[in-house]
Amino acid sequence: MVRCLNYVLLSIWFGAITIECASNEFRLSPEQLVVRYQLECIEETRVDPDVILRVRKGSWIIPQDKVELVKEWTLCVMMKAGLMTKEGVYLIDVALQQVPHEERREVEDLIDKCLSQKAIPARDIAFNFAKCYQKISRGSYTVSAVLPPPRRNAERRFNIVHTDFASSI
Repeated sequence: MVRCLNYVLLSIWFGAITIECASNEFRLSPEQLVVRYQLECIEETRVDPDVILRVRKGSWIIPQDKVELVKEWTLCVMMKAGLMTKEGVYLIDVALQQVPHEERREVEDLIDKCLSQKAIPARDIAFNFAKCYQKISRGSYTVSAVLPPPRRNAERRFNIVHTDFASSI
């Protein structure tokens, strides 16, 4: 982005205003988008970022006065990522778009185990799903945009949404 900005500034300085490099350098990768969604949702829900970092690392011990904000944050991120509707409907087709065909059945089974069979508020569905999926997936897959990336030495090296959330705060 700095190269592009320098190019634009040089172009303006010499009288030729062009923005030819904007197309590639201003596009965000899926990973960057997820981090952006997570940060936007921290701002929107006013959840404590330290609590979110602990949750992403697998510590679901959340102070009682912060649980509702974490639930709201989880739903917010999943909605922005296009994985869940505001009514709490999980969009499995979206989540499975990048899963290799031969691994879809296994991922679907994991997702099915974590989705609520009861009618509960959307924020509870998102929160319970993220918590369950993080525990049973063993870090092999990420289909919630809330969870940390898989471990480097995991059996599978597949990742739908890889994020480095901690370094983005």
